Amino acid sequence: MTDTAHQRLQEADGLAAVLDAAYEAFEGMLSVIHPVQDPASDQFAAFVMAAASAANGRNALALAPSLPGHPLLAVPAERQPWSGEPPERVAEVVAGLSHLAAERLADAAASAPDTSDVAACRDAAQSAREICGLLSTRP
Repeated sequence: MTDTAHQRLQEADGLAAVLDAAYEAFEGMLSVIHPVQDPASDQFAAFVMAAASAANGRNALALAPSLPGHPLLAVPAERQPWSGEPPERVAEVVAGLSHLAAERLADAAASAPDTSDVAACRDAAQSAREICGLLSTRP
């Protein structure tokens, strides 16, 4: 799931494509974060906060006028089953995807002609940076 989302976000060309790929990336993050939220884990709070930020990023993008379709009104896409990756690996992968999303959304905000698109991109990029900060193991 996240490999596909990463590739799609990396290859997205144009504002609408970046918005759509970033929206999918946030959805994907949620789908892999929720299964690893274990209250007994020392990473529980980070995963809960990262999930909230992923939902916030997704919701910010849903307000972008240039986002194709109406994702919050659409039927949710069928999700692939969780892979059973260890929480540390999930954190690493989600942090990497969120870092890319933040970069792509910041670039999209800089070139978006509509102020509502700019605001959506900036808000979603901030959410992505929060996720990266919560789950990244890099210094």
